Amino acid sequence: MKRKILIFAVGIMGLLFLSGCTQIETDVQFARRVFNGLCTGNQRVQVLIDWQNLKAMEVDVGQAYSSIVAEKDRQDYRKMFVYNLAYTFKASGGKASAFTNWRVQGREGNNTVVAVDTPSGKVLLLALSYKAGKRKLSALQWQE
Repeated sequence: MKRKILIFAVGIMGLLFLSGCTQIETDVQFARRVFNGLCTGNQRVQVLIDWQNLKAMEVDVGQAYSSIVAEKDRQDYRKMFVYNLAYTFKASGGKASAFTNWRVQGREGNNTVVAVDTPSGKVLLLALSYKAGKRKLSALQWQE
């Protein structure tokens, strides 16, 4: 009897593990993963960005992106955005590992703002939005 219960429990834990239920990513972990991906030029983070609404350092990237009609051109835009951000970050001597004190600064409705301290003492804000049950990066801004 004990063996059947043990097998059942292990089976349930295995199903939970395979379905991802045992490891839920927090907003801070998500923001950090996307930021690290952008800094290293990891093209896989493209799907984690709200391109239609993205604002980056006071630039309305979403407006420019939304004006592009052809999907191939949109793909190229996303690819070049990630590549250029990583290139300029590395060229300026930036290291994602130097960003510290990751924390949730605020929540409002379906939006969360994650803050992180930079080596220069500035605070970078990463805005996350939830749409159709999906979490996406929607802004990168300096705290004023």
